[in-house]
Amino acid sequence: MVSRRALLSLLLLGLLLVAGADESGDDDDETADSSDDADSIEVEQGSDGPLGASEFAQTYALFPDFPDKRFMQGQFVDVLCGFTNKGDKGFNVTGMRASLHSVFDPSMYLQNFSDIAPYTEVKMGEEGTLLYRFFPDPNLEPREYILALTVDYIDADKEEYRSVYFNGTIEMVESQGSADTRTFFGRILTLGFLGILGFGGYHVYNKYVVGKRRSRPVETAKPASDGTEWLQDVNMPSARRAGAKKASGKGK
Repeated sequence: MVSRRALLSLLLLGLLLVAGADESGDDDDETADSSDDADSIEVEQGSDGPLGASEFAQTYALFPDFPDKRFMQGQFVDVLCGFTNKGDKGFNVTGMRASLHSVFDPSMYLQNFSDIAPYTEVKMGEEGTLLYRFFPDPNLEPREYILALTVDYIDADKEEYRSVYFNGTIEMVESQGSADTRTFFGRILTLGFLGILGFGGYHVYNKYVVGKRRSRPVETAKPASDGTEWLQDVNMPSARRAGAKKASGKGK
């Protein structure tokens, strides 16, 4: 009897210990979950996302000098930003900026242009026009690029916004002066190359053609025979007498 009671007591004690362990595990899980929630809330509150456009602002871009979006190398580019306020609060434009990107990798910045701060107010129900001027690098290759234009503004409640009023493909083209200079130097190089070829050909001609002609033995023409070649080694008496007469005449 006593042994049965002892066994029952041990079983009850074991069940109580297991239940306590489960409750402590649940409490730990709840504590961990609450701490995770707190961390996530802190991350959400501490992170600032990118600025977005206001639903009451409408923007568009115009390129008065280059309506076909083909920009000339070495020239300033003017862009007009049309800004329409359809809300019940005014907007103050605080900044304008632009950047040039690669068409093969839009995340690659090729050139960042200067920021300007117009500090222009566009009242509710009104439309304004903003001017932004930038100068592309003259060393950029004449090909297509991606141009991004943004405008920053705040409302009466100091809420910040940013609108991308142009994000598209443009083309850089050679100026007429650059093309003429390139053509001129191309012709100069062509003439110089032809001159070198001509000089080399002339040198080869003199060396292998004219040189061979000069190295050949020159055959001299023999004088025409008068038929007296056999008398060259014969002492003629008449010639001796003539010589003797001249000598005696000189002696007298």
